[in-house]
Amino acid sequence: MMFISMASLPSHAIDLPSRHVVITSGMDFSTGKYGADESTDILYIPLTFKYGTDQWTSGLTIPWLSIESPGEVIIGPDGQPLPIPGEGSTSESGLGDITASFTWFAYPGTETLPIVDVTGRIKLPTADEDKGLGTGEIDWALESDLVKGIDNHSLFFTVGYKIFGDTDEVKINNVFYGSIGDSYRYSKNMSFGAFYDVREATTDFTEGMSELTGFLSYRLNPKWRLMSYLVKGFSDGSPDFGAGLLVSRDTGFDELGRILPSIRGDIFGF
Repeated sequence: MMFISMASLPSHAIDLPSRHVVITSGMDFSTGKYGADESTDILYIPLTFKYGTDQWTSGLTIPWLSIESPGEVIIGPDGQPLPIPGEGSTSESGLGDITASFTWFAYPGTETLPIVDVTGRIKLPTADEDKGLGTGEIDWALESDLVKGIDNHSLFFTVGYKIFGDTDEVKINNVFYGSIGDSYRYSKNMSFGAFYDVREATTDFTEGMSELTGFLSYRLNPKWRLMSYLVKGFSDGSPDFGAGLLVSRDTGFDELGRILPSIRGDIFGF
């Protein structure tokens, strides 16, 4: 998984505020060989908007990414670089694929039974296919999260299925995926934890994903939160190493109306 964020964790595991807009941005760097002879480096800068109520949460992520590779690659499913036969190298940057999600809090849980969330995701082909920044296809995913609180721990388990569009160069397989982890609330403002991700191979010539992520989340004040993480991959379907730092801002709609024009000018220049 190229980008880890608070949107990657079940909402109940990180105590997202209800009926608020949360804006998240930051920086993610990953490097790995992905079955090739030399490493591919990826820099990923997301801008995520998330809104939640007591019954559901929706999210939208608009990313910018940069690829540096000694060989020809395209950014495939979940940000995994797919080597393309042929000579040459890759050095590209630009808008990535925009992702939208919707989570329904299906079951509130009890003292003995876990919380159950159901999430649908769609990846829109907004990245430049000619630059190798995306596949140029729409991808879909449906997953369910189980979250169980035990003292200061939030144990979570995810299982899902992804449907990918094929590219002109590569046939991409639909896959099952899952993760298991724990978020520990150390104090009112600090939590940390880890989760392990697995996924079937998305092509016949690559391996599945297998990686471990450790994270630390710290709330600076009621509106601002920092999150940092480290990723270690254990297969050619994952980066050898990854790291990221994210900043989140909790805001209301009136305040969002004042913030958006500034964001638009900083990113798009108008």
